[in-house]
Amino acid sequence: MKQLFFIALLVSLVSCSRSIERLPTPDNLIPREKMVTVLKEMLKLESHIQNQYGQVSIYYKVMEHSGDSLLSTFQLDREAYEASMDYYGSRQEEMKAIYSESLEQMNEELGELESE
Repeated sequence: MKQLFFIALLVSLVSCSRSIERLPTPDNLIPREKMVTVLKEMLKLESHIQNQYGQVSIYYKVMEHSGDSLLSTFQLDREAYEASMDYYGSRQEEMKAIYSESLEQMNEELGELESE
């Protein structure tokens, strides 16, 4: 539930600004479809770690190391992830669509788990 609130808040904040400077395409840009999957897994990881540790000041380092490990499973590094987040973040509609698709995939996964 916290995850859905976070996503809704992020989408609201992103949609409020009308004059974000569009960044040039980075050399290490993560393709959109892969970005949806990576973001979905990163959100699930953050939710799990936050649930275990509670406060950002406590779970920050765990999230940092776990996030790097997760990115390596996709053959990515933090630099590529951050550059891609910045790039897509400078394109509000694209970022909104990526978050929406990630949320949709998580909801489908939750539905499958509940039906088992």
